[in-house]
Amino acid sequence: MTGILAFIVVFGVLVTVHELGHLIFAKRAGIMCPEFAIGMGPKIFSYKYNDTLYTVRLLPVGGYVRMASEEMEINPLNAGMRVQLKTNESDEITHIILDDKHNFTQIEEVEVIDSDITKEMFIRASRLHDGEEITYKLAHEAYFVENSQLERIAPRSARFESKSVWHRFMTLAAGPLMNFALAFALFTVLFYINGKPTDEAVVGFVAEDTPAEEAGLQEGDRLETINGETVEDWNDMSAIIQAEGETPLDIDVTNDGESRTVEMTPIVETTELPDGETTERLIIGIGAEMERGALSPILWGAERTYEMGTLIFRLVVEMFGSIVNGTFSFDMLNGPVGIYKVTEEVAAQGLITLINFTAVLSVNLGIMNLLPIPALDGGRILFVLYEGIFRKPLNKKVELNIQLVGVLFLLMVMILVTWNDIKTFFL
Repeated sequence: MTGILAFIVVFGVLVTVHELGHLIFAKRAGIMCPEFAIGMGPKIFSYKYNDTLYTVRLLPVGGYVRMASEEMEINPLNAGMRVQLKTNESDEITHIILDDKHNFTQIEEVEVIDSDITKEMFIRASRLHDGEEITYKLAHEAYFVENSQLERIAPRSARFESKSVWHRFMTLAAGPLMNFALAFALFTVLFYINGKPTDEAVVGFVAEDTPAEEAGLQEGDRLETINGETVEDWNDMSAIIQAEGETPLDIDVTNDGESRTVEMTPIVETTELPDGETTERLIIGIGAEMERGALSPILWGAERTYEMGTLIFRLVVEMFGSIVNGTFSFDMLNGPVGIYKVTEEVAAQGLITLINFTAVLSVNLGIMNLLPIPALDGGRILFVLYEGIFRKPLNKKVELNIQLVGVLFLLMVMILVTWNDIKTFFL
């Protein structure tokens, strides 16, 4: 149960922050957003505010912000359909009433002849009481009314494609940027809580029932040499221990100006990975000294976010390189099932470890969404940049076909990765 809750919370936070970035920048650009959804599948909760329906959906594996655009507008009006219209003082339609479950007065009943709610924004209809044919324009703020619910018709000026290249670029990039911002915030909080390990080979703590405790190592001891080899820093110390193997170590240490030599033999620490495999390393049972500060954790948080971003980007490049040279394997990827298993393992190690894992996942989500793959933010950004460079949008039919290919590609990859996860963890 803990694993399931951890997975829902972690994914919920990551997706909410990502989609919130899109929503905030879209609304700042004046783009109407009919829906903000966390999760996929059937709705389990909804709340409408300022023409945006906020929903939580059943499956905690994604989310989206539905932005108004010409392709997203669905016209429920058909020729011969009888509806009721409410107009303003300029005879512009403010409400198109699709049923009789309403409390509007002073309305006109008509039979639709023709309509366009995407470009020309009009309804041509015949009034039932006198048969006169009239062409009505839609007001800037106009709604469909059905089951006592108002659904605003997006004016052309409030649609995604009507905004400048810069506003569209920032709206699309805001999701990944918010993931990087979340990672920075989480890493910074962790540094404030735990501090940052120093690079120096100084003992910060000694674990119980370990060779270091038995040999008498103490907090503050500085490791100078191991078997006569000079220790430069913490990484150097770890490398020497691994290289020496399971053999006795003579370690020269200093503390408060006093020197002494301790002897110990490293032990093997075995770690089981979520996929069932194990890794081994030699340890003596000490942790690094922690550095703290008032403002330094902010800088460290930024550095850690950058380090993780470059690491993940390099791994992604290597993965695509493996596709080219024929060494690619789906074992390189984790789908929702694999991430759930990893999250379950991480959650068992405590809240601090889970927060760090969430920060790493957030960086990963930001990087992956910036990949130039159609249907991802990076692919849509490419279309916007194309328009910015060539001063004209890509042919709509071509763009839609590319998007369709991208969706099918991602769907196929998701199915294969999920099946691979199921085989790895359950079969």
